Amino acid sequence: MITRALRSVPRVFVWMIGYAKKTVHRVRVHGVARTAAEVSAGIRNVIAWLAEQWFDSTRGIDTAGRVLLYKADGPPETNPLYLDYQPTPVRTMRALLRQLDPGMRASTFVDFGSGKGRVLLLASEFHFTRVIGVEFDEELHRTACKNIGAFRGRRQCRDVESVLGRAEEFAVPSDDLVLYFFHPFEAAIMERILNNVVRSYRENPRKILLLLFRASHADLVERFTEFRRLPVKDLPYDVVRLSSDYRYVTGAPYDAAVFVAG
Repeated sequence: MITRALRSVPRVFVWMIGYAKKTVHRVRVHGVARTAAEVSAGIRNVIAWLAEQWFDSTRGIDTAGRVLLYKADGPPETNPLYLDYQPTPVRTMRALLRQLDPGMRASTFVDFGSGKGRVLLLASEFHFTRVIGVEFDEELHRTACKNIGAFRGRRQCRDVESVLGRAEEFAVPSDDLVLYFFHPFEAAIMERILNNVVRSYRENPRKILLLLFRASHADLVERFTEFRRLPVKDLPYDVVRLSSDYRYVTGAPYDAAVFVAG
């Protein structure tokens, strides 16, 4: 192991020299202020990556990393309406769950587009009655099932499962609900899910909470009079590697929105 580490030292120096050259070039082209911002973002990316690896390795699971789902030449289920897997940052999810009214923690938690199951495992740290993930990709679903069985973290809820299926076809549970979305679908799918939720609420009025991280579909929720928007406290937005890409496209950081019915 020591020999392997020593062999890696020259490569580290080569990388450092190369990075220094790139930084000098950026200063000449973009100026000091922009270069400093880019270097700072790069450092945050590294820290975030290390935090992701630490969370997985200490709990015996595999939830980190982005998984591309859509393939233009793939089977029908690789539908562009279903977006790629990207795990919710750990600190952000915990902070969002801690904001819930204590009474809502005794409800059923559902993560739509649950991927490898990270949010399910984080939700199991709280006193939910049940925790359910809905995932249409079979490989991600299998990984989530393995993670649920292998998780070495602290659990307050033991009833945790990943369900294989399309989110818009999922039968909404009849109990009090906390429904989580990290922008897993395009608007057409999200609208069908919301219609299902509202239909279920009208048939059986109860407390239903919607948590949206990257709240790009908040406008769809606001079309339904059954939901009202709640204030959200500041969250520790740890998505830096991918949220920086998002900011470059939209000019806005990741945000969160909370809605309640009942």
